[in-house]
Amino acid sequence: MILKIMKCVNWFHLCYSVFRPIFKYLSLYMALILLLFVGLVKAEPFPLTLVTGDEYPPFTDLDLHQGGMATSLVLSAFEKSGYFVREIEWLSWKRGYLLAQSAQYHGTFPYGWNEERAEAFYYSDSFFPVLSYVWTSQEQKHRFINMEDLEGLVFCNPRGYGNFGVALELINRNLLRRETPNKMKQCFTMLMLKRVDFVISIHSDAMIGLLESGVSLDEVHQTELIIADIPHHFIVSKQLPMAQQVIEAFNQGLKILRDNGDYDALKKEFNWVE
Repeated sequence: MILKIMKCVNWFHLCYSVFRPIFKYLSLYMALILLLFVGLVKAEPFPLTLVTGDEYPPFTDLDLHQGGMATSLVLSAFEKSGYFVREIEWLSWKRGYLLAQSAQYHGTFPYGWNEERAEAFYYSDSFFPVLSYVWTSQEQKHRFINMEDLEGLVFCNPRGYGNFGVALELINRNLLRRETPNKMKQCFTMLMLKRVDFVISIHSDAMIGLLESGVSLDEVHQTELIIADIPHHFIVSKQLPMAQQVIEAFNQGLKILRDNGDYDALKKEFNWVE
């Protein structure tokens, strides 16, 4: 029995020594084929379903051409990178965000960066940065000169909007309190009723909020206090298996739009100045 086993072992070694070069090149060939297959699967575009929210002009708004400047940018960026956006769902900001977070969509936009979101989402390269200002009533405009003047007060920023810059720092130090109604128009109504001390808003949002609330532009004052310079991003849930591929595709398309002039042309179309 031992002799038979030894013969088998010797036969195996003989066969292996003879065919070893073939095994070596065959294994290398198979490995290359596998790598090529994986690369092709990873790089193959697939239809995208995205989600965003309404009434955030000029970035996302169903009443604007192509759904707004950011919507047009996102569609063009993916088109340039070879991806087809099959559908953009328009939901409430909160619902759309939660569904995107659970990877029921391939991404959402436009969002600013903060630590909480960064735990759940991958962020694209930035686009269309905005300045967020302190807005107050005309009778209180001389009250807000320095950032220290905000301490101990109450401000308004609608639900779904992030806390950024100085406001976030003061909130974290318990030196500022936030009221969060559903709409920006309610913020300006609360400002006129003296239920809040000031409103934080970018200029375009403030104009819409004032128009919808019926508050006159003469009744409010945009101070020179800039709370934050907020870039926008396309974001993809970290739960999505192809998340990095989607982000890379968007970034590639965004770069093409910047290089060929379409990015600047889009800003001009919507009268946007960064």
